[in-house]
Amino acid sequence: MIRTGGNRKIETIDENKEIIVDSENNPITEKVIMPKIEGAIVIAEGGENAIIKTNIVQAISAVTGLATHKIQVFKMSN
Repeated sequence: MIRTGGNRKIETIDENKEIIVDSENNPITEKVIMPKIEGAIVIAEGGENAIIKTNIVQAISAVTGLATHKIQVFKMSN
């Protein structure tokens, strides 16, 4: 009885990384990954006023895309 083994595939990956710099020898960034914002806390004068609080929450929601329930506004203490 003749037995044959399985086929083995060997794959080699060569990575050659090179830093690219500008004329002032500063590295050029290939990609910038921004952090994901999970929520926001704001301490503000007038934070106890419902109208001011609503305006702040709406502004932050518009800029960041956060849901309003993930934004908290508190009164600034003296």
